[in-house]
Amino acid sequence: MVREKIDLQPDKPGNEAPREDRDVARRVGGANASRETNFEAAGTAAGDSSAGIEGCEAPEPLTGKAATQERILAAASELFLARGYENTTIAQVAARAEVSRATVFWHFSDKESLFRECFNRICEPFRVSLARDQSTLPAEKRLLEQVELYQSFIAQHRGDVDGFIRWAMEHTSFRDWLIRSIFDLHNRFGGALTETIAEIVPPHHDPHAIAMGILVMLDGGIFLSYFDGSPRSAEMRQASVRAILDMIPRRVPGRY
Repeated sequence: MVREKIDLQPDKPGNEAPREDRDVARRVGGANASRETNFEAAGTAAGDSSAGIEGCEAPEPLTGKAATQERILAAASELFLARGYENTTIAQVAARAEVSRATVFWHFSDKESLFRECFNRICEPFRVSLARDQSTLPAEKRLLEQVELYQSFIAQHRGDVDGFIRWAMEHTSFRDWLIRSIFDLHNRFGGALTETIAEIVPPHHDPHAIAMGILVMLDGGIFLSYFDGSPRSAEMRQASVRAILDMIPRRVPGRY
């Protein structure tokens, strides 16, 4: 894979993206109005991806280098999803983020690194939520919140995740990395479920097996939604998950 690089200092006069690239970026932005990023408020963009995920608090507004990096990631994500990896150039990303190409390379070494960081940006709210200490919550409430975390993340980021998986799987250089990234999240979530269920079930039950069963059911719901995405079917799948959660054996208070 040929990597696009440039040896310039960021944001110096003359390093701006060519006019034709700025025009392409504007056209792509118009075609994706529903995903439009308000770069004037880019300092809060990182927090937008966690909105609606229980337990995620809105972060402090980004400033300086962090705000510029977030703006670049938001622009690159939109272009990668709309045009694909091969058809997106660093010049187009720079034009959409309203920075120079040199600034993009100042933050990200090449286009491949930028693509990886865009995917990590989407998954970050899920990682942060999993890492949050919930040990003070009652196990029953924690279990419900963990399942809701999974479902709400998929609901909010389904289009983004699908797009990045599609483009990454079409490029062998991304495939192994993508599989590792997804299974890392999968295993972290399974571990969190296992710890919670271990506090609920009697000692002679296997909490890991139960947790993996719940996770397989959640994964299966995603798979089935590709073939039947109707609201009624989605509600039925969610009701099925709740029914399975209710069937988990509970400890008898005071016995163990």
